[in-house]
Amino acid sequence: MTQFVPNTNSKILIPGIGNDPILLDLLQNGYKELTATDYSEHAIERQLDLISYQYSEDAVELLPMDARQMNEGWTASFDAIMEKGALDAIYLSGDGNLEMTVQEFERILKPGGTLLSVSGVVPEDLRREVFSSWKWLRDGTDDLQAGCFVLERPAV
Repeated sequence: MTQFVPNTNSKILIPGIGNDPILLDLLQNGYKELTATDYSEHAIERQLDLISYQYSEDAVELLPMDARQMNEGWTASFDAIMEKGALDAIYLSGDGNLEMTVQEFERILKPGGTLLSVSGVVPEDLRREVFSSWKWLRDGTDDLQAGCFVLERPAV
């Protein structure tokens, strides 16, 4: 089984960052290539406030952006995507949004790149359907509340 070993030089995207302090954790552990997005400008401002206490504003690229339509220039540019609840919120927002987001994740993640997903809302059958071509490295379906799923983008 392939295993993703985080590298501090890996280019990582955190979509739907919200008010989660994970960026500080990653920065404190030496990660340098971090990009975070959220559809809410308030969430981006909150992240800038959190980071500015210890780091310069350019330590992380923070962008207001919808995960269903990411930057066109990002095709195959990230080594990893870490999402915590973003897919849940997107799924709850309506039909077709989850599928659009997964297509974007597949587009922007490098072939063989890793998706770490912490999710407890997306139904198992739908998750299996939208990620059917991906390699499942860890199936969190049976985790107690929010499952931790690790998937690898298929090679082209």
